[in-house]
Amino acid sequence: MDKDHADSIAISEILDKLQIQPQHSGKAKALYHSPFSKEKQPSFWVYFKTNTWYDYAIPAGGDLHELAWRYLRFAGEAYTPVDVERWIVNMARGGLLTEQLDKSIFPPNEVDGPFLTAKSVEQIRFIGLIKYLEGLGIPLSLARRYATELKVFNHKTGKTFIAIGIENENGGHELRNPFFNGFVQQRGITFFRGKPPRSSGIHVFKDIFDFLSVLTQLDCQAWEHDTIILHANSNAALAAPYIQHYDYKTLYTWMDNDPAGQSTTNVLHGFVRSQPGLVHLKMNRVYEDFLSVNAWHVAPETRKNHLKL
Repeated sequence: MDKDHADSIAISEILDKLQIQPQHSGKAKALYHSPFSKEKQPSFWVYFKTNTWYDYAIPAGGDLHELAWRYLRFAGEAYTPVDVERWIVNMARGGLLTEQLDKSIFPPNEVDGPFLTAKSVEQIRFIGLIKYLEGLGIPLSLARRYATELKVFNHKTGKTFIAIGIENENGGHELRNPFFNGFVQQRGITFFRGKPPRSSGIHVFKDIFDFLSVLTQLDCQAWEHDTIILHANSNAALAAPYIQHYDYKTLYTWMDNDPAGQSTTNVLHGFVRSQPGLVHLKMNRVYEDFLSVNAWHVAPETRKNHLKL
């Protein structure tokens, strides 16, 4: 794809594929939350006629290439000219998996992100969350490497609560505590880079606790493979740009053993078939008698530290 072709792709279309929706839209321009800033107020203007943008939070602006470069850098990804072109190509081709998820399977979120505000983010210290992790069989030292403690205000109820937070690629946080599963700001997936500069495999988990369960079983603080946490089955479509054209050899999936998990596994399998040289390994055999990876991990009959990949 040459630069002229790339510049013809509407920036508003790219933002839509990133699940960033306009907060205000007119005939000539639209206002969005910034895709590469943690500002809570919308500051990112898109100008339709010139297909350019300007973010008053930085402040800076430019064309689609400049947007891609800044987005990849903000997300902690490689942002060389080659990486920028590949990202634009992936997004232009749809950025979505080849099959559609059956959304009727998935329950709605209890509370949408816009009704929640993160008041503070710090290391996990609250005893209630520590006990929660203990019940899930997750060592505190390991959880602290990948998650934080958030104090969150609910504008609907006027109450504040504390939850484990996992930062996602859209600048929001996925939230978990014994009584709540939701998100603050924007929903998205989370990507963790593995040890080597170029990982040959990528693992896809439904949630953070399944991922940490595997790391606990392997008795390691980190591993060599890249990892995607979906946080919700309906986020599976967001994984494609992180997999396409990255020369992975194997994609491992760790979905639940229920209809929603099977639907997500099938979608990812269909996507893998469109990627030359990529092999799909369904890891459900490891925990086939349990609903989830974590349920298998905490079961009394599960032998600890005997997982082999």
